[in-house]
Amino acid sequence: MGYREARELARIRQELRERLMACRHQGAEDILARLREVADDHAAIAPELRGEYERWRLRFDLLAAASL
Repeated sequence: MGYREARELARIRQELRERLMACRHQGAEDILARLREVADDHAAIAPELRGEYERWRLRFDLLAAASL
């Protein structure tokens, strides 16, 4: 993973963290989709990204369910 990808991953994490802390699940799907793409692209060298994606997705699924 190069500098550009690492920087994008940091931006994705920050955006997800801010949305979670503000209890805003709307729009998180797009960010999660990008995280999944990064995880899939780097599965061979960073398999832990798939688990991270799953954890973020679960958090936002729970947040969406709680707001119903």
